[in-house]
Amino acid sequence: MAVSSNVLGIVLKTYDLGEKDKILVLLTREQGKLRVVAKGARRPGGRFAALEPLVEVQAAIYPGKSLYTLTQSALVTSHRLVREQLDRLAYGLFMAELLDLFTVDAEARPTSYDLLSQALTHLEEDQPETVLAYFETHLLRQMGLLPAWQACISCQTTESRLVALNLPEGGLVCAACAQKLGGVPLTEETILLLQFLAQVGWEGYGTVDAGALAPKLAKVLEQFIFYQLSGRPRSYDFLNSLRHL
Repeated sequence: MAVSSNVLGIVLKTYDLGEKDKILVLLTREQGKLRVVAKGARRPGGRFAALEPLVEVQAAIYPGKSLYTLTQSALVTSHRLVREQLDRLAYGLFMAELLDLFTVDAEARPTSYDLLSQALTHLEEDQPETVLAYFETHLLRQMGLLPAWQACISCQTTESRLVALNLPEGGLVCAACAQKLGGVPLTEETILLLQFLAQVGWEGYGTVDAGALAPKLAKVLEQFIFYQLSGRPRSYDFLNSLRHL
């Protein structure tokens, strides 16, 4: 017999369902990514009308054949400061879509939930590119895809400086291997930032002034992420258009 359950969730995105309802793609801490019908959510003033992307809720859900049904919800945080600023909203939606693309339904990933929840909280006030660079670094780490930097991924030398990220190999390469294999160029300072971000928690990521290095690192990691996904998320063009304003 199916029973309802209480979950903590972040709305990654929504779909319209008929004239009155929505389907929420909900990243839950307890059960992973779920698809949940919120009845009446399209009606202005309805009890689920506030459930928009990036909102964090405590939800009571009931399982059906293919979808869950939302029976109750209580707002945990709306991340209002993110959702009401167009540039910060773009970063938040991009991070949410990356997690959607990297996760499968009903696979519990509490660390991924915590990563997005903390990223949205820091995005309310911190420098967006630094938040994004940290998020991308730890998303890749959680997925087992963080580029290797201990030695050249191709020739294994530790004697030569690493200068580029080779996408197919999944790691950093020295100048000689970069000339043969190609790669996305990386400065020594950008590599040091990647190493630092990969080894600190949220409490420490802001202890260095990433400055102009954070956008450079974020964009390199995005090229690697898009290679892994075999395409670009839909929200990327929106984000990139605002980066140049």
